[in-house]
Amino acid sequence: MATGINENTGLLITDAAERKQRLNRCFKTRRGSLPLNRAYGSNLSDRVDRNITPDLAIDIYADVADAIAHPPNGFTDELKLVKTWLEYGENEVTLTVEVELLFDGSIEEISGLSL
Repeated sequence: MATGINENTGLLITDAAERKQRLNRCFKTRRGSLPLNRAYGSNLSDRVDRNITPDLAIDIYADVADAIAHPPNGFTDELKLVKTWLEYGENEVTLTVEVELLFDGSIEEISGLSL
């Protein structure tokens, strides 16, 4: 069972809420920007503020897969990416990922991840 502290409220969070927060933090952190852990993060921040074309969507999906599979991000022993898709709203695009939890084999959908 994963446990953490909610970055907004300071309250204890577990399981899906904690995984969502960890994924969101990883996706928002530019790889190479943390002085003590240069390998942590993703390249998704390079895709922000651009028109979403089919080619850019594929690049986003590839960056998501890379971030989850990249060992320094800490997801390789816990999650396996099953599916990812973009949801288009008014003036915003959110990311949803479907992951397999490796410790019990269940599938979990984590939606509302921001880019």
